[in-house]
Amino acid sequence: MHWNPLKIVLALVLGLVLAEGALWGAHLAFGNQSRASGGGADILCIGDSHTFGWNVDADSTYPAQLERLLVADGLDVSVTNRGAAGKNTATLLEELDEYLAADGPRIVLILAGINNPWSRPREVQGDQAPTTMDQLRVVKLVRILWSRVAGKSRVQGTGDGQGAGSLEETELENGRTQVRVVTREGNVETFEVGGGHLSHAEAEVAYEWIKRDLGTLAERVRAFGATPVLLTYAVENGPTVTSVNYTVRDAAKEHGIALIDVAKAIEPELATWTPERLIFPDAHPRREGYSVIARILHDGLVKEGLIQAAPLGDPFLSLRNVDAPVPKLIATPDNNGGWSFDLEFDPILDYSLVLSNALATADEPSVWLKLPVGLTQNDLFKTTANSEDLRGAFDPQGQAQVRLTATQAQELGADSGPLYAQLIARTNGWTLLAASEVVQLR
Repeated sequence: MHWNPLKIVLALVLGLVLAEGALWGAHLAFGNQSRASGGGADILCIGDSHTFGWNVDADSTYPAQLERLLVADGLDVSVTNRGAAGKNTATLLEELDEYLAADGPRIVLILAGINNPWSRPREVQGDQAPTTMDQLRVVKLVRILWSRVAGKSRVQGTGDGQGAGSLEETELENGRTQVRVVTREGNVETFEVGGGHLSHAEAEVAYEWIKRDLGTLAERVRAFGATPVLLTYAVENGPTVTSVNYTVRDAAKEHGIALIDVAKAIEPELATWTPERLIFPDAHPRREGYSVIARILHDGLVKEGLIQAAPLGDPFLSLRNVDAPVPKLIATPDNNGGWSFDLEFDPILDYSLVLSNALATADEPSVWLKLPVGLTQNDLFKTTANSEDLRGAFDPQGQAQVRLTATQAQELGADSGPLYAQLIARTNGWTLLAASEVVQLR
């Protein structure tokens, strides 16, 4: 049998065209139809730890709260959180095609750039905008399948759902840094970022890098058939965040990308609410901060015509008649000389239960890791502050229990004399946040 080379080429081209047409047809028939008119408007959220929700539980992140708001509107909506700590815009570009194929979104919310100044970019070889071949769904499918067959998928394994948000960094021989994180789904992802910080003199490099990558991200999202939306970081509490937000706004204007300016929506109210109620000391939003962000995003999507719903209005409405959360400590003595402690504060934050034989005074105030505390830092305070038995994390309902037996109290040196206890709430990075009222035990 003789094979005609021309016929073989024509058959391959025809097969490629038919496959491309079938993939686009499936996308149009099953994707756009289910997401028309704001119903079933699947939203993909990509970004760094601000999207992931550093130090908050999964239900408190802005993607989760946004989904609840849209469901309350009567929309059949799925909002997927693909954020993970340490990601910069280059990392998002590397993973985007895989996530677009997996999640099939109609809208992609992009919050990125804050990690760019902390990692040196790869050398840029000309324009990174997608080519015609890049936009072919067959090419995307082959890339995704090949990455999985070749073991190059960003998802290296599946965890048990525990330890979400954990981050490990390893310095590589090439000067770059390998980052290993656990996502909200419990998947283990590994990616590389640049080696070393950009110097102050190179700051402009980081911002040009952000602007270029955001434009490329938007083009690839549009090529997929979805709508990209850029977000700003919530509170501009330093020069880096301020500069990154300025760059995000500039990228939106230059590339014609929809923008929801979260920072500008929050800024007029900061004098009333203070940043401390909305964000952690490390600039990540707290649970209440995310509730405000979710409402801003809801109304931003309505304004852009991407969601068919009535605007919610005041983003701070749910907080106006609610006091700021404070750590609560209830101590109950038992019949054997010990105590049971019931603790309450924000979900998944860490806590330390500290004891002392004396109270701090106005003349001799006590400050522990920059947080004023009500107890004198004597030997008992230092011992209990380092006790593994008196540390832990609040559960998803924001509660915890600690049992202190008479034997443990004796071992700690708390078996005689006056005794006071105080609950200290902190992040897992040992940033102290708030303290309960002091409770007198004896």
